[in-house]
Amino acid sequence: MKWFTLISGVLTFLIGIWIFANPLVVTASIGWLLALIIFLVGITGFIDYMSKSREERTVWNLLQSVVSIIFGFILLTSSIFSLTTAVVAIAAYWVILIGILRLISGYRLRQMGFPQSNRFFWTGGFALLLGLILLGQPLLSSAIIGRFVALLLMATGISSFLVFCVYLDNKLYS
Repeated sequence: MKWFTLISGVLTFLIGIWIFANPLVVTASIGWLLALIIFLVGITGFIDYMSKSREERTVWNLLQSVVSIIFGFILLTSSIFSLTTAVVAIAAYWVILIGILRLISGYRLRQMGFPQSNRFFWTGGFALLLGLILLGQPLLSSAIIGRFVALLLMATGISSFLVFCVYLDNKLYS
């Protein structure tokens, strides 16, 4: 069982090195999975639409299914740069929205006299700034995200290797 720790540690470290050399793979993979899910949701929605009786069908369900199929297909056939840009753009808009909502919450809390409302302003401002950076430089952001994931995998691999070495050392001297 302890050999599994060594093998998984080495494999994790090697995958981390590969991702470090190809940092856009992480966000592109997320984008590809998102595209596949959108496409499959469209297909299942269309199958569901066709299986219903004429009275239960609505044009909106059909339209939603067709749009999902088309959008999913376009994303599935897109380049790695398009996928990474799409994933980072979605994340950027989400972070910007969260930042705006935190700023509004901080303003409302300050109006009600809460002394800890400043942290909402700080985190909201930070989220807004981070979202704008992500939106302004999506490929650079994707590369940075990929590098962080790679470093995390390499650290996990090294940790597993060290756990194996400690086990081996304890076994030899016990």
